[in-house]
Amino acid sequence: LEKSTIKKFLQTALQPVGSTMYVWGGGWNAADNGADITARTIGVSPQWKKFFQQQSSGYNFRNYRYQIKNGLDCSGYVGWVIYNTFNKTSGNSGYVMGAQHMASTFAGYGWGSYKPASSVTDFKAGDIMSLPSGHVYIVVGQCSDGSVVLLHSSPCGVMISGTTTRSGANSEAMSLASHYMKTYYPQWYAKFPACSRGASYLTSYNQMRWHIGTKKSMLSDPDGYRNKTARQILKNLFRS
Repeated sequence: LEKSTIKKFLQTALQPVGSTMYVWGGGWNAADNGADITARTIGVSPQWKKFFQQQSSGYNFRNYRYQIKNGLDCSGYVGWVIYNTFNKTSGNSGYVMGAQHMASTFAGYGWGSYKPASSVTDFKAGDIMSLPSGHVYIVVGQCSDGSVVLLHSSPCGVMISGTTTRSGANSEAMSLASHYMKTYYPQWYAKFPACSRGASYLTSYNQMRWHIGTKKSMLSDPDGYRNKTARQILKNLFRS
């Protein structure tokens, strides 16, 4: 596996944003026990964009279950991102597994440190967050009000979302997510403008935080993303 940086990890995670629908089982193989070839391929599948362009704002993922080549579910997405971050060629072994297992499994690979939801106190760029009942997201960064900007595949698709504050109030992360989706993914935003998420995203998820700065580390952070706010990170990601 090739080593990478937190910035490249997030740049990779942005590639399917705003043009890939949420498809139940998307990114999983037909046996539903691991990664489909689409989640073990370098680059974004052209089929994802084609399927997105055929959909209206009334898209209901329940009508497209297991159309595994047409989009990505939450763990299919994160598996695709990990694959594309650490591989240069297609067809190697993949990283798609139950969303609830991702944080603990990747920590078990030696990639990072693991914290159960009850011990999570903050959020840093690149953190992988697993919900025990089955969702997974990637942290972009945290805002001064405690809200978090994140990347995930969630109905209706792969997007930037922002959480509320812990108390459930409107937040900086929500306005950042809306701004970036509207500005950079206008076609998506016109159909699917909803990009806020509830406080459970801050309280209910187990966390894997990448080890950086050791010989064994898979990711380094030369750009200092782990010490930046969500606003600073987004500005840097979309400028470069």
